Amino acid sequence: MQFKYPEVLYALILLVIPFIVHLFKFRRFQKEAFTNVKFLKKVVQENRKSNQLKKWLILTARTLALGALILAFAQPFFPSGKTAKQTTSTLFYLDNSFSMQLRGEHGPMLAYNIQQFLENAEDDTSFGLFTNTNDFGIISPKENLAEIQNIDYSSNSLNFDIINLKAQQFFKNHPAELQRLVLVSDFQQNLGKLDKLDNVEYHFVKNEPQEIKNISIDSAFVIDKNLNHINLKATFSNTEKLDRDIAITLKNGEQILAKKSINFKEDKKQEIEFRLQAEEIENGVITIEDNGLYYDNELFFSSSESPKIKVISVSDQDSDFLNRIFTEDQFEYTNFTEEEVDYSVFSNADVIILNEVKQLNTALQNQLIEGSKKGVTICIIPPSELSIENYNQLLSNLNLPLLQQKQNRELLITDIAFQHPIFDNTFEKEIDNFQYPQVQTSYNFTSIATAALSFQNNDAFLLNSGQNYMFSAAINQQNSNFQNSPLIVPVFYNMGISAIKIPDLYFEVGQENSFDVNISGNADQVVEIQQNSGDSFIPLQQNTSDKITVTTSNLPETAGNFMVAYQDEKILPISYNYPRQESKLNYLDINEFVNIEKQPNLNTYFETVKAAQQIDVLWKWFVIFALIFLTIEMLLLKFFK
Repeated sequence: MQFKYPEVLYALILLVIPFIVHLFKFRRFQKEAFTNVKFLKKVVQENRKSNQLKKWLILTARTLALGALILAFAQPFFPSGKTAKQTTSTLFYLDNSFSMQLRGEHGPMLAYNIQQFLENAEDDTSFGLFTNTNDFGIISPKENLAEIQNIDYSSNSLNFDIINLKAQQFFKNHPAELQRLVLVSDFQQNLGKLDKLDNVEYHFVKNEPQEIKNISIDSAFVIDKNLNHINLKATFSNTEKLDRDIAITLKNGEQILAKKSINFKEDKKQEIEFRLQAEEIENGVITIEDNGLYYDNELFFSSSESPKIKVISVSDQDSDFLNRIFTEDQFEYTNFTEEEVDYSVFSNADVIILNEVKQLNTALQNQLIEGSKKGVTICIIPPSELSIENYNQLLSNLNLPLLQQKQNRELLITDIAFQHPIFDNTFEKEIDNFQYPQVQTSYNFTSIATAALSFQNNDAFLLNSGQNYMFSAAINQQNSNFQNSPLIVPVFYNMGISAIKIPDLYFEVGQENSFDVNISGNADQVVEIQQNSGDSFIPLQQNTSDKITVTTSNLPETAGNFMVAYQDEKILPISYNYPRQESKLNYLDINEFVNIEKQPNLNTYFETVKAAQQIDVLWKWFVIFALIFLTIEMLLLKFFK
């Protein structure tokens, strides 16, 4: 037996008071002279014995009543669980990712979890709570009712490592003998691997959807674009094969641009192409009909007329191959000979190419260095014969590796860095059996940089440092057949289109995204991103002479179509979509986790915790005993003769 207030037991010393009172109240018998002395002696002896018994019974009853009353105030109890007397700190992780939209036995899983929190709340209930988006700290469901009810779905999802970090900080700020971390989730595989914290008791509350079925719009991208048409491809996935046509609609605002259907009878992944007119689409959206997760039933996109990219080349050799690559529909291409360069147009250039210029004069070097500082893409193709000292002076300022000696031997270009940014969306798969181009002579570099293309001996053929590119060999027809290789088009074309960060069809919410707005801004005016609802926010932005580079990360928080505005003028439509990793619905088997308490729902968890912390209180019984002993005392005083 244990006591809630053991210090009250010091009052048991008061039990000596009844003894003292009774001792002082003992009366001595007085002798009286009677004629029958023998009879009176017998009466006196019997009366004395009776009074002594009565007094001891009363003393016992009073002592027991007072003792029971003192014990009642000390509140004795028997703990029914081993954790009943331990101080406890409890932290809940409530998964509010989009996969919690699926219906469980009692409806949408997130909504049911919130309902269980509120149903099990008592006046003195408080615990720590955090979700994928909010840290609530210590809250009480009774006092923070609105905050809990307003928990909404989020595109964010945490893994075990981040959850442990948050728990570690919480228990550091709220120490206790027993530390409980309760994870309420459907436990998708993107949670990763669990490394348990020391001295923390883990509880998993697994949410089980009734049906693991979902159709998702995974992505959309442009596969071809010209002056008249845009060919758009969208990819879809299903968690199961389904022999039923699914309706697909592509709209621009309320205007329906295309309607198609898709069937997952043969494969869980499908693609559909849309052929659209080459016109600006401000509020594009692709929709499907599906009763699974509903966040991935829409994919927002926008398309605008792309500004022409200004490309300047200074050539000492034939530049016809550049003219064929930088066509008029997407580029403004200008070529100068080495003797006739108009430096006034360099300030507006997006790409500058030095095509085997033998001698770099000071004016040309200064223009290239200034352009590089402004973010202009610089590409240098060295001539077969050059002044290494002259070139190295420029390369040093552009943070490119310096040239060394010339190699007079044939080398094959055999290695492609498929993950290099210059080859984004170029190859559907990695290839290793293409016809290798070769060079007759090339140059070595003093240091290694990021190589997009390499020779058979692993030396770099095309490398870059930031937005600046450098070839290690001349690519004229006498020194190389690279101009006849299929690689030349993606190399220079991608180099050109990457010079301006044109907004993609859409960005992902929660990721860092950047794009360029081709306007000349000033410090007093800023770019705003406006939502269709009328709300707007100011993103991070950097002004240069002819463009503004916009970067978004934490905002916007919701998917949809937006408009970039400058000085109250609509400039550029952009779109954002939620990441699609929650659509996969691949779950962990929590039975594989050891030394973890597993519960089917929050109600069961709360019942288990209450049972472990339950105590059998005894103070009421001691109050009853005190009343019984007081009653016995009263009866003794009244009826015992």
